[in-house]
Amino acid sequence: MTKKLIYLLLVLFYQGIIAQELSRSQLDSLYNLFLYVRSENKIESDKPAEFQELPEKCGLGFVNTIVFNIDKFLPEQQAALKILLQRPPLQRSIVTPKGYFRIHYDQTGKNAPGYSLTELAAALDSVYEFEVNFLGYPPPPPDNSAGGDDRYDIYILDLGGSYYGYTQFEDEIGNGKYITFTVIDNDYQGYYTTGIDGARVTVAHEFHHAIQAGNYIYRDSDLFYYEITSTAMEEFVFDDVNDYYAYMPDYFNNPTRAFVNNNGYNLAVWNIFLKDRFGFDILKRQWELMPSARALNAINISLNEKGSTLRNELNRFGVWTYFTNYRTFPGKYFKEASNYPLIRTSSPMVFTPPSKSFTMSSRPTTNYFLRIVDGRDTLISIITNSDIINGIDSANNSFSFEYILFSDTSVADRKIADKYSATLNASPQNFWSASEILNNFVVNGDSTFKFFGDDKETFAFPNPYRYSKKYGLGNFVYFQIQAELGDEVDLSVFTTAMKLVYNSKESVSFLPNGAKGIKYEVKDSDRKHLASGIYIYTIKNQDKTVTGKFVVFNE
Repeated sequence: MTKKLIYLLLVLFYQGIIAQELSRSQLDSLYNLFLYVRSENKIESDKPAEFQELPEKCGLGFVNTIVFNIDKFLPEQQAALKILLQRPPLQRSIVTPKGYFRIHYDQTGKNAPGYSLTELAAALDSVYEFEVNFLGYPPPPPDNSAGGDDRYDIYILDLGGSYYGYTQFEDEIGNGKYITFTVIDNDYQGYYTTGIDGARVTVAHEFHHAIQAGNYIYRDSDLFYYEITSTAMEEFVFDDVNDYYAYMPDYFNNPTRAFVNNNGYNLAVWNIFLKDRFGFDILKRQWELMPSARALNAINISLNEKGSTLRNELNRFGVWTYFTNYRTFPGKYFKEASNYPLIRTSSPMVFTPPSKSFTMSSRPTTNYFLRIVDGRDTLISIITNSDIINGIDSANNSFSFEYILFSDTSVADRKIADKYSATLNASPQNFWSASEILNNFVVNGDSTFKFFGDDKETFAFPNPYRYSKKYGLGNFVYFQIQAELGDEVDLSVFTTAMKLVYNSKESVSFLPNGAKGIKYEVKDSDRKHLASGIYIYTIKNQDKTVTGKFVVFNE
């Protein structure tokens, strides 16, 4: 089992690999990894290659990929795994003082706790009080006394410097929800955070996984968001521990990586940012939306409800992540910013007056930190691509943009202090926004671009539309229009020969990109797929009519 193979396997976990796609070599790697994690006689030389200096934080995706794929392993592997996937038979158990949890442990041997059970019990009760009683999340569903009663069960095992812990699924209770139990390490020796503090943040993290899977939904393609939420919950419950610091450099060194391609531990600051901006309720609202919406769309809908969009907030997040470490402004942006790493900007680009064009590319749902130098001036342009559609379906695609800087403040539409102006050319324009920071001062903060130019009042996406592709936000074409929420409009779709193929009344609502408009199921009036070709649409709103084109591929 090579280091490269297991690294690729773990990347696949975070990208939401589905059960049917696991190869024999990947199944073998999962088997060997789990045997090591659960071995009672670990030998350092047998440690699999993926356990590098920094342990993986959570085994949620790893362990439950095994659970979901148990029938695909070889017969002898299944026999061993089924034993290890059972609730561990430990020597003793105690109930926490407030009666919320039952802790299972061994008094002697390799699994014996290396921290105070009294302190662990107090930490668990604090987790429940905060996440359920204060924040208002529903508790995990009862397990029909599988652990001795219906209290939530925590099992303490020697995980050997591998995962901090994991929440394992048992019975499905419908609609992608599960009864679970949690396993945590017995001493946290060799971890970034050791002893009882390691246990404290782990139970805060894992208990929220139990809430997520038990009450909302488990969707492996959105695993990054499960980990964002649970890692941020550590900070919310136990602010003094800060284990999440260990994972932050991975995001701060790679801000151009699409959101879904992050492991989630590295992006706890995103939920910290949202909490600071809007309060805790917006995070709970996103989980209420998760059963019917992909994570990025749930985030955007929750922001729409607050009068904002992912486009606006992702760009503002870029400003916050810029002012960290020695750039920190006390009392502004992140409370703990001075302890955070510095965000990685582009290599310095030299400006030559009177103007210069910088053509770059960006992945969807990312911030690009363009660094431009002009003598003693340093301009940081934070270019945000908030394309949720591609952020879900094509996260590794790159989209080019052109940023043009002028030494004359009157030339372009974006004035930068009293020295420069700039323009951004990117398509489709409504997904993009920017901020400018000149010599470490924000001169254009959270600036967004107009949805439409003077000659364009409507916009269709995805365009082209392919029937062969499964779109994460639903198989629709969305028409963005200038209208008020709730307006009833008349939609007509024609061939290029002006043959009417579809007509209906539609109500204006929020679209996945945060704008307003309507959606179309891409079928004719007889509910049949359209033939490949170019189609013309018209949308009539009272006495105003707008038109546009979109392309259909019916392979």
